[in-house]
Amino acid sequence: MTQQPSAVARRNLLVTVAMVFAVFTGFAFVLPFLPLFVVRELGVAEPENAALWAGVLIGVAPLLAGLLAPTWGRLADRYGQKGIAAKALVAYVVLLALSAAVTSVGQLLALRIGVGLFGGIGPLGLAMATAQSSREETGRAVGLVQAAQILSAAIGPLAGGILADAIGMRRTFLATAALCALALLLLLAFYEERPAAESKRTAGSGGFASIVALPGVIALLVVLFVVNFIGRSFTPILPLHLGLLGVPDARLASATGVLIAAYSLAAAASAFGLGRLSRTHSPHALLLATLVGGAVIVLPMALVPSFTLVLTLAVLLGLVAGGSLTLCYTIGGQMVPEGVRTTAFGFFSGAALFGGAVAPTVAGLVAHLALRGIYFVDAALYLALVAALARRALLRSRVSA
Repeated sequence: MTQQPSAVARRNLLVTVAMVFAVFTGFAFVLPFLPLFVVRELGVAEPENAALWAGVLIGVAPLLAGLLAPTWGRLADRYGQKGIAAKALVAYVVLLALSAAVTSVGQLLALRIGVGLFGGIGPLGLAMATAQSSREETGRAVGLVQAAQILSAAIGPLAGGILADAIGMRRTFLATAALCALALLLLLAFYEERPAAESKRTAGSGGFASIVALPGVIALLVVLFVVNFIGRSFTPILPLHLGLLGVPDARLASATGVLIAAYSLAAAASAFGLGRLSRTHSPHALLLATLVGGAVIVLPMALVPSFTLVLTLAVLLGLVAGGSLTLCYTIGGQMVPEGVRTTAFGFFSGAALFGGAVAPTVAGLVAHLALRGIYFVDAALYLALVAALARRALLRSRVSA
């Protein structure tokens, strides 16, 4: 008996969420430990050089992924999301397996560049999750994918650390490749792309000009850039900040990990909850509320005198503002035609990736002036977004009146 479209859509959503979770958890197995890999396995002994190489190795893939996300989206709109996602997963399996055998930093850099060139799973996952969702269900689908991606950031480093200690860092790369292979098998076996999509792949040019010409897209790209910038900005200074609060050196790494994990879990809950809430409430109004909440919560993080209070505020920030990206993607999914949805998500994801890519560098520059200064910068950015979106909403209401 042929399954009802709703059943197929639910299965596709579950497969997409599982694929995104497996891939990003696998990546989180290895990324936090690249500095150790560079020192222990690749022979870069000087701490300064090791830190420089680790920064390049970690940053090059998301930077390239942000640049090429629109290209992958356009290919998926033209040739089908499932096929393009499968090609990206095959590339991940090969490149990660080869990473286990590198003998120099240059070889690892070349493979990390390869991962960035095929870094389309983020926007593809969002588009695949919403491809068969109604307008009302877009937020829920996006929320599930975002929650899976955020949870991977909380679970992956812990599991990767245990694996690295138990089987070695090289075999941990193989474990990551195995997770990507599992995601590939799930995709090939259970994801069913609608034949009707074939006729819609040629709808619209799908180029940058046609996407940004849609009302509200440029504003959304700016919001995505700033929101993800804020979300990634304070992580690099956390160990130093916690040290100033009196956390002993022997506990700095674990305390930082606890704080990041707690924030990530809260943000995942926020993404899921706000995604569901957007079915019955305006995502624009919810986004404005999250930005106001973010401004109120992030500023005191620079001022409180203890780790416990910073941890509490981090959890509150995750709960309040952790779903802001989900709401942005939900708004974007509702404003673009289906025929160019994956291309559009490529641009949306690219804007967010760029924000996250430049955030650590800016945070480092701000820290040279004032270690906790990035929290003030983040609060100012939140308030600027609130003012701009409130003004935009006011203008819309006057026009409609």
